[in-house]
Amino acid sequence: MPRQKIKPTLPPRSEIPLEYTWDLESLYPNLEEWEAAFRRLESQLDLLQSYKGRLTESPAGLLAFLRLRDQLEAELHKIWNHAERAFDVDTTNQTNAARVARTQSLWARYAAATAFARPELLTLDADQVAQFVAAESGLEVYRHFFDDLLRMKPHVRSAEVEEVVAQASTVTSAPANIYAMLANADLRFADARDSKRRKHTVAQSTMDELLSSPDRALRKSAWESYADGFLSMKNTFAEVMAAKVKASVWRARAARFNSVLEASLAPANLTPAVYHNVIDACNRHLPIWHRYWDVRRRALKLDKMEVCDIFAPLAPPPRVTWQQAVRWLVEGLRPLGESYVADVQAGLTTERWVDVLPNIGKRDGAYSSGGYGMKPFIFMSYSEQGLGSLSTLAHEVGHSMHTLLSCRHQPYVYSSYSTFVAEVASNFNQALLRAHLLNLGLGKDFEIAVVQEAMDNFHRYLFLMPILSQFEHWMHTTIENGGALTADMMSEKMVELFRRGYGDAVQLDEPRVGVTWMQFVHFYADYYVWQYASGISAANALADQVLQDRSGEAANAFLRFLSSGSSRYPLELLAEAGVDMTRPEPLERAFQVLERFVERFERLTIG
Repeated sequence: MPRQKIKPTLPPRSEIPLEYTWDLESLYPNLEEWEAAFRRLESQLDLLQSYKGRLTESPAGLLAFLRLRDQLEAELHKIWNHAERAFDVDTTNQTNAARVARTQSLWARYAAATAFARPELLTLDADQVAQFVAAESGLEVYRHFFDDLLRMKPHVRSAEVEEVVAQASTVTSAPANIYAMLANADLRFADARDSKRRKHTVAQSTMDELLSSPDRALRKSAWESYADGFLSMKNTFAEVMAAKVKASVWRARAARFNSVLEASLAPANLTPAVYHNVIDACNRHLPIWHRYWDVRRRALKLDKMEVCDIFAPLAPPPRVTWQQAVRWLVEGLRPLGESYVADVQAGLTTERWVDVLPNIGKRDGAYSSGGYGMKPFIFMSYSEQGLGSLSTLAHEVGHSMHTLLSCRHQPYVYSSYSTFVAEVASNFNQALLRAHLLNLGLGKDFEIAVVQEAMDNFHRYLFLMPILSQFEHWMHTTIENGGALTADMMSEKMVELFRRGYGDAVQLDEPRVGVTWMQFVHFYADYYVWQYASGISAANALADQVLQDRSGEAANAFLRFLSSGSSRYPLELLAEAGVDMTRPEPLERAFQVLERFVERFERLTIG
């Protein structure tokens, strides 16, 4: 690819060169083919319904239904990905917005059409399931699926109730849709100004670069503009969030769970104790963060550090082109073997996994999507300034390779994986890349940049996300206990949590810090954010094993983990890879790594 300079003002989507966009045409070559697939799947919902009342008649009939369900669900994922991915890169496109809404409706109808399956299957007991599997060899692959279904039996309602819950998903998913449109399409921000009074566009896709500018006036102006945009619509965001929490509580109660926390953990066979252990560990180690904030304040020569200074560079940030980022990442991942590296190399070049550049209407954040029968799709807005985008790329490639290998080695029924293990693969890649960059010997400034990237990453996963998770837990328990949520209540709680996290070293602009809860789409996936902390802990433990093991067995064990999908429960898979997340050691090891980086940062910046 030719080098592409990112312009100071955002271009429209139509001006982004093809090689910097992801290959949605690999799903469907055009909208007509997508529409045909949509209609075809829509017409097959009645075929699924024809099995209603017949699943336990014979092993052969059950196998036929399960195979049909897997086939249609895999196609539905493709239909959804094409619509959602197209919308995310241009939220101003109303055609794509309509396709997303139609796809969500199709998901709801599909869920309603298959809602009878779990209640019917649960009329069988374990012995009867074993007899079916013995009589039909094709059912053998579903053995873990049946075991998991029987485990969840207390939370499966009648076919009628399950169908109502499924149909209600078009309503219960509305808060997330409203948030996406409000935050990414409708919200506007004032231009930021740098120390020379020049204007800079503030948008979801430019904030990372603005907040890492060496110009403090620009950082502060951008941070204030971004917060003020959300603050101007705080009551609307509060109503959307309250509706989302109420919907989550309703779903949990409909499934006979005591709380949203229990409902969120049960599918992965986790207990609330695992969640609380992670959060308690993060709170217990807050003094490490207090030390880091003070080191950063002194290195920046500030009387008082502000939130806008958290990502300020302490050395001239290296300029890393997209091409250099790809080369360094491929080199850093070599401990995982040539096959893994070849997949990554192709994905980042000829196969166009990544939507690279920012444009008008492109939503915020970064993620990896994809699934069975399709290539991965990585969403980001790459910046050449510093190592942040390189780190993000490594993270999302980790997710993508996890998905690719799970789909390559597992049948559809086990091709996805729990969110509890999702952040392991991503943070593992970042740890390998970081070790590679520190070994390049590119000088003190570069070393400072690498260490700062590490601290930025740990800040997100072992500081910010645990704080957000405690806020989320507070919201759910407030509604579960009959309380209410208002914008001011939520902002006050947010400030309280950050005040404890920042200690005395960071000065809080309370109204603007208080809006942080409005800025994260992560809240619209119940109890997702806490798993970043568990994920980075397991990842650093496993990466350390791979880097120290010359035999290659640790790398092979990790690759088996990536290839296992959901064929076993996540705690089992992690244990087989070499880390026991039922014990405190992985979290303690992660905070030891963090503390070493703080010490290294202090030596490099203060002496």
